[in-house]
Amino acid sequence: MKLRGVGVVVLFVVVTVTVVTNVGAAPASSAKVVDRTYSCRVRPARYIDLETSVTLPPENGRPRPGQVRVTTVKKGIQRNGMTFYVPQVFFEEKTDSLDVDRAACRRSSRRVPLKSAGLPTPGETATPTHTGSVNGRCSTAKRVLVHLKLTMTNGKPEKALFAIRNDKAKSKPVAFYRWSPSKIVGYLGNTCVETS
Repeated sequence: MKLRGVGVVVLFVVVTVTVVTNVGAAPASSAKVVDRTYSCRVRPARYIDLETSVTLPPENGRPRPGQVRVTTVKKGIQRNGMTFYVPQVFFEEKTDSLDVDRAACRRSSRRVPLKSAGLPTPGETATPTHTGSVNGRCSTAKRVLVHLKLTMTNGKPEKALFAIRNDKAKSKPVAFYRWSPSKIVGYLGNTCVETS
C-alpha cells in the first residue's frame, strides 16, 4: 500500500510540473515566407504603376498602414456608386492582406533575381519622416514578371523584396524594391518616371 501512495504522489508532481511549464511558456509566433514569381498581363498602353508606402501616423482617426500596390491593368470594381481600381499584386501591414489577381497574373517558373543590378543607383528612400512613399509609372512589355519574397509573422507582412522585369527573352529589369513598414528603398529603371 505504501508503494501505491508513492506512485500517486510522483505522478501528481510530474503532471503539476508539466502544467506549470506550459502556462509559463509564451505563444510561438508563426513566421512564413512567400517566395513566388508571377507573369502579369499589362494594359494595352504598355505601362504599370508601382505604389509603395511606409506606415504613417493615423489621420482623422484612420490608420494608414504601409502597403505595396503593383497595377498592371486597369481593372475597376463598383462600390457605393464609386469605381475603385484594383492592383494585381497587393499587400499592406495588416494580417492576411496579400492578394494576387489570378485573372491577370499566373505563376511563372522563370528566374528573376531579387537585386537592383541593371537599375540606376542610388535608390529612392522613404521613411515616415521623409516622403513616406516611392512610386513610379514604368513603360514595359506586354507582360511583366513580378518576383515577390514576402516575410510575414502571424499573417502580417513585415518585410519584402520584389523585382519587376519584362517577360521577354532578355528580361530587362524594370524596378526593384526593399520594403518594410518603416523604410522603403526603391530602384526605378530608365523606363520609369517617379509619381506622387
